Amino acid sequence: MLRRFGDEVGQTPLAYLQSARVRRARHLLETTDRTVASIAADVGYRDAGAFSGIFARHTGRRPREYRAIFHRRGDRGDRRGAEGR
Repeated sequence: MLRRFGDEVGQTPLAYLQSARVRRARHLLETTDRTVASIAADVGYRDAGAFSGIFARHTGRRPREYRAIFHRRGDRGDRRGAEGR
């Protein structure tokens, strides 16, 4: 199965999963004011530090740095109240 997955997708299952999680995290960092720890948990990481390292490997930037550069100030879609953070 691993070989076939790699042949079809061009990545290992783990690399594919990490890419998908980072893609979702990028969107949340750009469009919400949620904490990095909250976003990490939302995309499937219990350890925000591990998430930060994986995010940096994929994007070249730590999540907070990424947000500082790419956050869309006027767009607050998918924003949660204090209880959802």
